[in-house]
Amino acid sequence: MTGPSPVRLGIRANAAQFTLLVAVNALVGGLLGSERTVLPLLAEQDFHLAAYTSALTYILAFGATKAVTNFFAGTLSDRYGRKPVLLAGWLAGLPVPLLLI
Repeated sequence: MTGPSPVRLGIRANAAQFTLLVAVNALVGGLLGSERTVLPLLAEQDFHLAAYTSALTYILAFGATKAVTNFFAGTLSDRYGRKPVLLAGWLAGLPVPLLLI
Protein backbone atom coordinates (compact mmCIF):
# COMPACT_ATOMS: atom_id res chain seq x y z
CA MET A 1 0.00 0.00 0.00
CA THR A 2 1.43 3.36 -1.01
CA GLY A 3 0.97 6.62 0.84
CA PRO A 4 0.17 10.01 -0.60
CA SER A 5 2.65 11.42 -3.06
CA PRO A 6 5.08 13.95 -1.61
CA VAL A 7 4.29 17.63 -1.89
CA ARG A 8 6.26 19.35 -4.63
CA LEU A 9 7.11 22.96 -3.76
CA GLY A 10 8.43 25.73 -5.95
CA ILE A 11 7.60 27.32 -9.28
CA ARG A 12 9.75 24.92 -11.33
CA ALA A 13 8.07 21.85 -9.81
CA ASN A 14 4.62 23.33 -10.53
CA ALA A 15 5.37 25.09 -13.82
CA ALA A 16 2.18 23.98 -15.60
CA GLN A 17 -0.12 25.18 -12.83
CA PHE A 18 1.86 28.41 -12.43
CA THR A 19 1.72 29.12 -16.18
CA LEU A 20 -2.04 28.56 -16.19
CA LEU A 21 -2.44 30.90 -13.22
CA VAL A 22 -0.41 33.63 -14.92
CA ALA A 23 -2.33 33.24 -18.19
CA VAL A 24 -5.73 33.39 -16.49
CA ASN A 25 -4.71 36.45 -14.48
CA ALA A 26 -3.44 38.17 -17.63
CA LEU A 27 -6.70 37.49 -19.48
CA VAL A 28 -8.85 38.64 -16.55
CA GLY A 29 -6.71 41.76 -16.15
CA GLY A 30 -7.01 42.53 -19.84
CA LEU A 31 -10.76 42.10 -19.75
CA LEU A 32 -11.14 44.32 -16.68
CA GLY A 33 -8.86 46.93 -18.23
CA SER A 34 -10.90 47.05 -21.42
CA GLU A 35 -14.12 47.11 -19.40
CA ARG A 36 -12.96 50.13 -17.43
CA THR A 37 -11.98 52.06 -20.54
CA VAL A 38 -14.62 50.98 -23.07
CA LEU A 39 -17.82 50.61 -21.07
CA PRO A 40 -17.98 54.19 -19.68
CA LEU A 41 -17.59 55.57 -23.20
CA LEU A 42 -20.15 53.12 -24.55
CA ALA A 43 -22.61 53.99 -21.78
CA GLU A 44 -22.19 57.71 -22.37
CA GLN A 45 -22.34 57.69 -26.18
CA ASP A 46 -24.94 55.00 -26.87
CA PHE A 47 -27.14 55.06 -23.78
CA HIS A 48 -26.61 58.68 -22.64
CA LEU A 49 -25.70 57.65 -19.10
CA ALA A 50 -23.43 59.70 -16.88
CA ALA A 51 -20.22 58.10 -15.62
CA TYR A 52 -21.66 57.65 -12.12
CA THR A 53 -24.84 56.00 -13.43
CA SER A 54 -22.93 53.68 -15.75
CA ALA A 55 -20.56 52.63 -12.95
CA LEU A 56 -23.44 51.93 -10.58
CA THR A 57 -25.36 50.04 -13.26
CA TYR A 58 -22.29 47.94 -14.05
CA ILE A 59 -21.70 47.10 -10.38
CA LEU A 60 -25.32 46.06 -9.88
CA ALA A 61 -25.48 44.01 -13.08
CA PHE A 62 -22.13 42.36 -12.39
CA GLY A 63 -23.07 41.49 -8.81
CA ALA A 64 -26.42 40.00 -9.74
CA THR A 65 -24.98 38.03 -12.66
CA LYS A 66 -22.06 36.74 -10.60
CA ALA A 67 -24.38 35.61 -7.80
CA VAL A 68 -26.63 33.68 -10.18
CA THR A 69 -23.79 32.11 -12.16
CA ASN A 70 -21.93 31.13 -8.97
CA PHE A 71 -25.06 29.39 -7.71
CA PHE A 72 -25.46 27.38 -10.91
CA ALA A 73 -21.71 26.78 -11.29
CA GLY A 74 -21.61 25.28 -7.80
CA THR A 75 -24.48 22.97 -8.59
CA LEU A 76 -22.98 21.96 -11.94
CA SER A 77 -19.53 21.47 -10.35
CA ASP A 78 -21.01 19.03 -7.86
CA ARG A 79 -22.57 17.07 -10.72
CA TYR A 80 -19.89 17.23 -13.45
CA GLY A 81 -16.70 18.38 -11.69
CA ARG A 82 -14.90 21.72 -11.59
CA LYS A 83 -12.79 21.41 -14.73
CA PRO A 84 -15.65 20.98 -17.25
CA VAL A 85 -17.57 23.84 -15.64
CA LEU A 86 -14.51 26.13 -15.73
CA LEU A 87 -13.83 25.27 -19.36
CA ALA A 88 -17.46 25.93 -20.29
CA GLY A 89 -17.31 29.29 -18.51
CA TRP A 90 -14.13 30.26 -20.32
CA LEU A 91 -15.63 29.27 -23.66
CA ALA A 92 -18.74 31.31 -22.90
CA GLY A 93 -16.55 34.33 -22.08
CA LEU A 94 -14.42 34.19 -25.23
CA PRO A 95 -16.66 36.47 -27.34
CA VAL A 96 -16.87 39.20 -24.67
CA PRO A 97 -13.73 41.13 -25.72
CA LEU A 98 -14.84 40.91 -29.35
CA LEU A 99 -18.27 42.27 -28.40
CA LEU A 100 -16.64 45.18 -26.57
CA ILE A 101 -14.39 45.94 -29.53
